[in-house]
Amino acid sequence: MSVAASVSAFLERPGAKKARRIGFHVLRGAKKFLHGSGRAAWVMGTTALLLVVPLIFEIDREQQVAEMDAMQLGGVPTGLQPPPGLVMPPPQ
Repeated sequence: MSVAASVSAFLERPGAKKARRIGFHVLRGAKKFLHGSGRAAWVMGTTALLLVVPLIFEIDREQQVAEMDAMQLGGVPTGLQPPPGLVMPPPQ
């Protein structure tokens, strides 16, 4: 009996057929899951680009405007406060 014949006989057994069928379904399910999770990742990334990034730019712009207003009014910008205990001279 050749090796090919013995492998063929082994694969034709009822237990081997069931194992092949189960393996096929497991692989098909894994492929569908990976494909679906890739789509979900694309949707999340696109949503972040369209909604979150402009929001970050707007918050940064508001902070810059607030710092410019504080400087025009003679105050120290919020991000440049002196450390505690350091006395700043009054604005002239």
